[in-house]
Amino acid sequence: MSGLAANLIDEDYGPVAHFFAANGVAAPKIAWDPSGDDAGANFLGFLVEFWRRGRGGAPWPPESAIDPVDLRPALGSLLVCEPLEDLSDFRIRLYGSRLALSMGRDLTGAHVSDIDPGSYITTFYLACYRAVAIRGAALFTRHNPSKASFASEINRLLLPFGPAGRVSRILVGVDSIARRPLGRPNWTKQN
Repeated sequence: MSGLAANLIDEDYGPVAHFFAANGVAAPKIAWDPSGDDAGANFLGFLVEFWRRGRGGAPWPPESAIDPVDLRPALGSLLVCEPLEDLSDFRIRLYGSRLALSMGRDLTGAHVSDIDPGSYITTFYLACYRAVAIRGAALFTRHNPSKASFASEINRLLLPFGPAGRVSRILVGVDSIARRPLGRPNWTKQN
């Protein structure tokens, strides 16, 4: 397990803040077991309540609770990941249409490590996925990425699903504030 994942699990956020600072960005906001208020009044708040209802008295809901009809308010902004056996990476089984438009590519079938290989944000994302898979709890993060990112703010809600004793899917809601309108190319003034 990576050091950042262990820090997240232990709620020791100092090393996470230092990691972000070393990459020239502000530390993220991190909340385990977020409420709808933590996630916001948008579709992320809806997802928190959906996940809580689905789990009942269990630590997390079963995979069968991931139903597109029930998730309609959030569909385009969701991704569903499947952990590799050793948690070294996570295969993206579904990548929402709004996310694909924001990123300029569809990552369905890719791995989380393919998002921006070797970048600080991919390292952080993998740590978050590992932490959720191990701890088996919902995780909310908010961060302001580097200027190279498509967004000026990214809010993510990671929700574990699976059979008793093992997280086999992580449903992720992503709410971002784009730096430019979705689907619009970077216009440059030509001389």
